[in-house]
Amino acid sequence: MKKKFYAIILTAIMVILALTGCSKNSGGDSKVDSKVDSNNTVTKQPEASNEKEVVESDNFNPTGYPIVKEPLTLKVMISIRDVDTLIDINDMPMIKELEEKTGIHVEWEPVKGSDWNMKLNLMFSSGEYPDIIIAQSSTGISEEYGVTQKLIIPVDELTEKYMPNYMERISMEDDDPTKGLVASDGKKYSIGYLVGQNINTNQHYFINQTWLDTLGLETPKSIEELTDVFRAFKTKDPNGNGVADEIPLVMGLDTGFYDVSYILPLFGVPSDQNTWLFIDDNKKVQFTPTQEGFRECMEWLNLLYNEELLDKEVISQDINTIEAKLQQGGNVGFFTAWRLTAMGFDNGVLNDSVLYMPAGPGGRKASMYRTMEMAKNGAYITTTNKNVPASMRWLDALLETEMMFSLYYGPKGEGWEYNAENGKIDSITVDPTRVKNCLDVNTLFFAPGKYISEVFNMSPQRIEKTNYCLEYDAAGVLQKYSNDYLRLAPLTSEQIQTLTLKETDIDNAVVEHMAKFITGGVTDDSWNSFLSIFDKMGIDEYIQIYQNAIDQIELK
Repeated sequence: MKKKFYAIILTAIMVILALTGCSKNSGGDSKVDSKVDSNNTVTKQPEASNEKEVVESDNFNPTGYPIVKEPLTLKVMISIRDVDTLIDINDMPMIKELEEKTGIHVEWEPVKGSDWNMKLNLMFSSGEYPDIIIAQSSTGISEEYGVTQKLIIPVDELTEKYMPNYMERISMEDDDPTKGLVASDGKKYSIGYLVGQNINTNQHYFINQTWLDTLGLETPKSIEELTDVFRAFKTKDPNGNGVADEIPLVMGLDTGFYDVSYILPLFGVPSDQNTWLFIDDNKKVQFTPTQEGFRECMEWLNLLYNEELLDKEVISQDINTIEAKLQQGGNVGFFTAWRLTAMGFDNGVLNDSVLYMPAGPGGRKASMYRTMEMAKNGAYITTTNKNVPASMRWLDALLETEMMFSLYYGPKGEGWEYNAENGKIDSITVDPTRVKNCLDVNTLFFAPGKYISEVFNMSPQRIEKTNYCLEYDAAGVLQKYSNDYLRLAPLTSEQIQTLTLKETDIDNAVVEHMAKFITGGVTDDSWNSFLSIFDKMGIDEYIQIYQNAIDQIELK
């Protein structure tokens, strides 16, 4: 499930700024709400504006390279995943090449993902901003710092004028992949981030085929059959070591990719890792924890826990512990994962596991969370940026094909190469634990489906992932309307703040009670007590906010 610690701090800072009226807008017009003069006459003051006039300086080249006639320095704040270890960014080969090509030097401020929300909001409250922010994020930045506080600028016209690579890739698509970037005021405040992969869901189920073969078992086609298979895995020594060390189901609580919430789709509830909501086949927003399928799932997990078919460390272990078990293999029967290859499972579960087609109780179809390949927010321009045209052209330079793939995979010949047969780009497998000399997934990357199909040969692991998705889609086990629409829904900054606080309380309550249900079981009394928690939280109003926003999208 989500970790909401920083979300609480984010909202608290926003509230403080709103109450004190101290939000900075040094790049736009002055901002004062109202003023009472000596005659008690109320005079409305000019509202803040981030519609700043963009001026091309004499140092700027509107086309060609370098982008500037004389060297220019820009400050860029960039979010880096916690799992990534990078060399100094300015020592990266492609960053050096980029500076030489564009004439623009960058003072980088890399921030780990776990620190991102805190440092971002402290930065904005300080009034001293970088020129550019690069971060894959939700609409929160656009709404709070674009629509409300007006500390980042709209980029609609700027992308059209200064980002030809970006605009060409958008125009290639039948449906604009950046339409989800539109804020509640109808403007876009970010350049999109998109790695097209032709995928439609996050997690897949995998079962130990070697153990099935060893025990002469058929692939289970229902929850009931799956339970019996787990019992056989536990009691009949399928790994042949004479020790009862087999773990039929390896999962954890609040552990991202391997979370027990991914069992919910087997019971008709398309859970994802962003919110305890889903959109049903009738375009109605539903609250996950109050579904009967949620209770069925908890009851089943409790049965597995009591029979020691579910990992006994399910409540206590973290993601690293789970991955260590999957990497070792040898005693794992069933698990969820993004894919099998290039996940560090080579000497573990990779050798024995195959994709499992989900089926629910009585053979009912599962309802897996359907993802959409829509652009996320990727980069922003702040109001204090005095070189907006150069900044936009620099961002577009990041997206030139060879540069973009080199920043993502590593230099040509090391991270990627051209395929001799079809001329497309092939990625080169590298040690995932290395200290990286490229920005990896943290760079600005924009590759919608048609473009990436033209220039890139999907790596075997990506093809593997795509094939899994195709199988699930063909089997009809994916939900009709993606939960991603909830993140594309036009919500105001005020609504986002309200929802963020409420979702923190919801998440805490759900995770706490999931632990109790899994280890202690579910009774009518404990279930009704659980439901009453959400009645007190005003869940109906919470759902209605999302429902109103979804209705505006007019799903087809």
